[in-house]
Amino acid sequence: MAARTFYFGNVTKRINSTLQGTINKPFSVLFKNPTSIDNPTITLNYSTSDDFDYNVAKYTSDTNKTYYYFVRDKVARNNDLWEVTLELDALATHKAEILATEAYVLYDSVANTEIPDNRLPMKTTATVSENHVAFPFTVDSGCYILSLTGANGSTGIYKATSGELADLIDDLQHIEDNIFDFNNIQPPTAPTAPSSGSQLEDYVNFVGECMEFVGDYISYMIQCAVKPITQFFGSGNIPENIRECRFIPFNRGTTTPGPNPLCLGTFETKQQLNKLNTKTVVENVSVNIPWPSGIGTGDYRRRSPYTEIYLYLPYIGMIKLSSENLANISTLNISYVLGMLDGTLVCTVKGGSEVIGQYSGNVAASTPVGISNINIPKGVQSLIAGVASIPTGNIATAGMAAINFGDAVTPNYSCIGGLEGVAATAADQNIRCYTVFHNTIVAPNTGIATIGAPTMHTKSLANLTGYCQCMDAHVALDADAPIIEKVDNFLNSGFYIE
Repeated sequence: MAARTFYFGNVTKRINSTLQGTINKPFSVLFKNPTSIDNPTITLNYSTSDDFDYNVAKYTSDTNKTYYYFVRDKVARNNDLWEVTLELDALATHKAEILATEAYVLYDSVANTEIPDNRLPMKTTATVSENHVAFPFTVDSGCYILSLTGANGSTGIYKATSGELADLIDDLQHIEDNIFDFNNIQPPTAPTAPSSGSQLEDYVNFVGECMEFVGDYISYMIQCAVKPITQFFGSGNIPENIRECRFIPFNRGTTTPGPNPLCLGTFETKQQLNKLNTKTVVENVSVNIPWPSGIGTGDYRRRSPYTEIYLYLPYIGMIKLSSENLANISTLNISYVLGMLDGTLVCTVKGGSEVIGQYSGNVAASTPVGISNINIPKGVQSLIAGVASIPTGNIATAGMAAINFGDAVTPNYSCIGGLEGVAATAADQNIRCYTVFHNTIVAPNTGIATIGAPTMHTKSLANLTGYCQCMDAHVALDADAPIIEKVDNFLNSGFYIE
């Protein structure tokens, strides 16, 4: 068999690398008979006193195809004759074909924090961060919202302080003061007698005025007699004209003076309440999401399951938000709408221009002032006994006297998270945003040189360097099936483009 020229060298490389390196030491060799071109055994003369310590070789065939080999074994024979066993370096040999391949790449050496790297386990310990902002409605003395039926069946919505409600109750408690209050009925004025020396015509006119005065006085007396009857009986069941009373813990909304005197049906009180003009009050606040320190936008660790976001909304409860949707958002914009008529709270949470969610709660306490099934004779007494404690602020004891009102303060609605209107005024009045962060054991891209970073899309391998792992990659080769399979296995299990 004719001698062939092989080149040897020392190259530091991985078994799964395309690195070819510098291989430039020529040797004239003979193929052992029989042998394989892919894994040949060759003999050569090496007459130095040192061992044959080369670890790679290459050979260019008559067809100008270059093969790269690992030195698998070397045995010294007699007379400086060495027998060397080689193994084909499939990745270096077929480097050109590999780089010409386009494949679906799972991991490569391009730094990336957008795609989660599920190979990096999470820490069991969590870091909790919190930002807060004050609830936009301040709990104060509050106000009572009353729906009243006035004269001629007219209905109005009035706003009252505790003191004004106490005065209204006092009017009902001393109903006789209103029944026999004739201040709004003006008595006629008696005519003035003519002075001495007046003419006869003046006396005639005086007599006429006296007769008119008698008629007016009779009318005045009739009005004074009719008013108590109208006050007491004409209004039907007086408390029924108090259709509804709700306590709102926030004294908000604009008003204008109502009629003076205020009427419950045709029953005239001595009070004047302000009419409520504002049906809804809107307040807007914002709170920053307390993202973990050093974890910027585009980092997958801002997303679930690494980071969880919780938002505490007063009168709503604790809400879990999607960190997936908020990963690139820094601030939550929160709008509260308070319905003054019924205490409804509607909360809208936005991240940027996107509505994250809408949530509802209620802050009103229904206060049963007007009772529809009481008879007139004991209605006023029972009503006063039942609500006498309300203006003092001791709402919880209202309704425990002559008439069993049941629970005097009953929240209209339960809130998300179990919060209720009156109880929630004693709860935390700050809007709080929390993040619960479980970091990875090592930071993403820390091991990019050895295991790469996720890429998860089709790429040309010619544009990559360093670690690369593909999925279902195949390189078209003019080679035997075992070599083709070997190259594909390297690509799909992870290799290095060098």
